Amino acid sequence: MDNFAAIDFETANLKRSSVCSVGIVTYRNGQKDKDFYSLIQPIPNYYSPQCVQVHGISDYDTAHAPLFPEVWVLY
Repeated sequence: MDNFAAIDFETANLKRSSVCSVGIVTYRNGQKDKDFYSLIQPIPNYYSPQCVQVHGISDYDTAHAPLFPEVWVLY
């Protein structure tokens, strides 16, 4: 597989819609092409302790972050 994209989402709580960060790396012809990372203000905007324990992102980190639709058009 020479061309692919790897995408990783972190969530603020147990709701799948609560994305608080995204990382994307694309490869073309087996070589890294682009990478992208952004914090995102989650919806709903609350953090569960178990999620914070996994990724270390808190409401302080995303207080002024863009919403998901704003981030997705950037990539």
